[in-house]
Amino acid sequence: MRELILNNKTIKIAAIWAAIEALSTSLLSILSIVFLARILRPEDYGQIATAQIIAFILQLLLGLGLTEAVIQKKDISNSHIASALKGSLFLALITFVLSIIVAVFFYYYSHEKTIALILPFEGLGAALNIASTVPTALLLRNLEMSAFTKRTILSRILFFAVAIPLALHNYGVWSITFANLFQVSLATILIFIAGKKYIPALTKYSHKDFVELIKFGFYVMVENLLWIVLSRVFSLLIFTFHGTYALGLFNMASRLTDAILNILNTVISRLALPVFSSVQHDSELLKKSFCKVTEIFNLVSMPAFVGAAFTCSYWTPLVLGEKWNPAIPIIQIICVMNAIMFSRKFVGTAMKAVGESKRFMYLSVISASTTLIAAFVTKDQTLLLTLLAWSILRVIVTVPVGVGLMKRILNININEQFRPIFIPSVSTILMSCVIYLSMNFFNKLLLQPIYSVVFMVIVGTFVYSVSALFFIKRRYGGIRSFF
Repeated sequence: MRELILNNKTIKIAAIWAAIEALSTSLLSILSIVFLARILRPEDYGQIATAQIIAFILQLLLGLGLTEAVIQKKDISNSHIASALKGSLFLALITFVLSIIVAVFFYYYSHEKTIALILPFEGLGAALNIASTVPTALLLRNLEMSAFTKRTILSRILFFAVAIPLALHNYGVWSITFANLFQVSLATILIFIAGKKYIPALTKYSHKDFVELIKFGFYVMVENLLWIVLSRVFSLLIFTFHGTYALGLFNMASRLTDAILNILNTVISRLALPVFSSVQHDSELLKKSFCKVTEIFNLVSMPAFVGAAFTCSYWTPLVLGEKWNPAIPIIQIICVMNAIMFSRKFVGTAMKAVGESKRFMYLSVISASTTLIAAFVTKDQTLLLTLLAWSILRVIVTVPVGVGLMKRILNININEQFRPIFIPSVSTILMSCVIYLSMNFFNKLLLQPIYSVVFMVIVGTFVYSVSALFFIKRRYGGIRSFF
């Protein structure tokens, strides 16, 4: 039997490796975004995004939440692992076959033939991700983050090694399509090599053990699928109602804001479920862990998103080129929404850790419903109005529901839930005021955009750091006590 036992040394080593991966991922993601923006038009990017969204939904549906199920299960036998591995390989095959079927449908019943041709390649990538579900889960379960760091760096390097020569020879969207497939293939091979020490000798497939895992994983899958409606299916609706140009703008804006999130998202999010699961039977320790992780995450994510919203009119044309300027207001809307929504990022993680993914699904249903309502009600309006409706509904509906669920399931009252975001919120407001005033000052000086951005980042970071340190000292007595 394998038990989920984590000590402080293991967590610290995992955090260091996760931080290295986060930094490398962020750098490589930014390079990838800049590269894509230079060789693709918004319409091209919209076509690739559509194929990737469809493949991702297939991956999510047929993944059945096995990753979370393997991580969360306190005692997991070799039979569970072997059965999950064999089951995931079969599901991977089904994923690829379904992607071919959807591609054929697109080819004959849609005017977007390019999407149909790209989809089998993205579908194969999704199948490979499902095939590597079990070694991925076992590595995460044991906080073997070094494997993910090596995988990320090597596979991203391969992406550029394939994409750049093809792009220089005018392959356009196909340079990205082929590079993505090579990247996923190498990542899958590296994960299997790193995870093989945790995979036992393959025993006979046990349907009982596989079903036991997917009983938990199924609700995780449904919950993830419903949350995906907030972005992926919403993207498909943008494609349907507003076209590939609008989808290209929205998808590029989303990728940029995701790049902002990558550092903490990689470091903390990967550690959160294993750590929360390891203390799932100690309600007080779980509560403290939830509050501390929430505060640490928001100390970085909140000012990053708000600062990006204030300054994106300066750095967007520098990073992407003038043709992407219509994405600026979209970036601002998404950044402000994320600054608010990610203050609640670990609500679902905490509930999964105690096996309450089924009850948390109620919040996912509500969130998905509001997203669909926003898309359909504003389908004849502008893209910006659609995004405003989506973001506002998402905040005013899901946050109160999430607060209620946390109080009922984990017995964390309202004050305890919002206390961790007090310091990040107040410090971010002070930073925003200073950045706004400095924007007017730099505009009068008629500086080049790059210099304006650098100065605003320096000023904003200084004000935020000083105010955050002041409040941390008042509440905890110092940085050492805070950590």
